[in-house]
Amino acid sequence: MGSALPWFPMAMAKKVPAAENQTLRQFGTELARLRSLSETSQRTVSGRAQISPQLVGAIERGERYPSLEFSQKADELLNGGGLLESLWRKMQNDAYPHFIGELVDVEPLTRMFRVYEPQLVPGLLQTEDFARAALTGGNPREPHNAVERLVIGRMERQRIWESSAPPHMVAVLDEVVLTRPTGGTSIMSAQISRMLNLMDQRLLKVLVIPTERDGHPGLTGPFTLLSLKDGRDLAYVEEALAGRMVHDREGIRTLSLQFGDLQEVALSPAESQRLLMKLKEGFDGTQLA
Repeated sequence: MGSALPWFPMAMAKKVPAAENQTLRQFGTELARLRSLSETSQRTVSGRAQISPQLVGAIERGERYPSLEFSQKADELLNGGGLLESLWRKMQNDAYPHFIGELVDVEPLTRMFRVYEPQLVPGLLQTEDFARAALTGGNPREPHNAVERLVIGRMERQRIWESSAPPHMVAVLDEVVLTRPTGGTSIMSAQISRMLNLMDQRLLKVLVIPTERDGHPGLTGPFTLLSLKDGRDLAYVEEALAGRMVHDREGIRTLSLQFGDLQEVALSPAESQRLLMKLKEGFDGTQLA
């Protein structure tokens, strides 16, 4: 999945937009109160959290979602006693059903994602236009504003790439993920460019399983392995109507072995990168005959 959540029914995967999340507004109010009590400027908070003062202001106004890392650093700086982190966790429960909320909760705590995805670009890698096209296609009966809520939620979760210590990801993708023109050729070109950029930053390694591979260990469906900064390992498995976190050691071990098997049938990192560049050229219409 890579935290993609592409085909879940809208009522199950809905994320409350910032303007409608009461807990987010409460978070902003408490952040401003603690900052005033400690006579701390927005610039000081932004410096500690390594975000812009403008973003701190937007969080205080209830216009933007804070990250867990921001909540923890602000708590420490402003002597919040864990209040802001507690509100952050409540926000996640308000915004997502339990099975998704647990995943969202641990994503900012993850140092390494190992993702297998046979259908779509993993959600944490998607451009906004790709996410909108995928979510619209996957939820054809839902109104535009409902789809937009999902797009906003997905983009908010990608803020982990902007943290001071961003995670790394190894993504094993079936080739069809990259060749299906989701949203059209220009959207696919931009999507591949985003992935290549993350690869250049050494935050992402992509391994592609060619279409001609005759059966492989990933035919049972997508999954994500998460190695947390505190040393724990978890997994997330997609099922027909929902997803579930895997905590038991044996289940995680089985999925880890399966991921290793998938890496063996995929192209090498260098071959996969060359394929991505070739596919981008094709979407751009610049491939040489």
